[in-house]
Amino acid sequence: MVRKLEKRSTDRIKTPRFFIEYMIDGNDTLYSVEVINISSNGLCFIRDSVLKKGDMIRVKFPFKTRKIVLTGHIIRLDGREAAVKFAETEKNLDKFVETFNQEYPLIKANPDITGNNHKQQKKSRTKK
Repeated sequence: MVRKLEKRSTDRIKTPRFFIEYMIDGNDTLYSVEVINISSNGLCFIRDSVLKKGDMIRVKFPFKTRKIVLTGHIIRLDGREAAVKFAETEKNLDKFVETFNQEYPLIKANPDITGNNHKQQKKSRTKK
């Protein structure tokens, strides 16, 4: 039996009922999508836009105690799944992990507190 080599340096956790918003670099449309799994180095989500491997995106998380927006690039596309590797400093990733660990249990228990619903939505934003 051949075993697949693990490429990830950190563990992933599944994130049911967890939604993020993202924008593709150079595009002013804001997308709201459901996250499949997440780690301190990246995440995987169900996409509803055209993405290409290598695209840079900005990901906004639905946290209440701290504004967290991380930059990442698309490293894998598989059907509607998109994998993102964060391109951030260790300090920013540590803030993200700390905030996620504090807030995700509450978000998971009650997704309505973040304004996340189960509809995927697109919002057009104008640049200022």
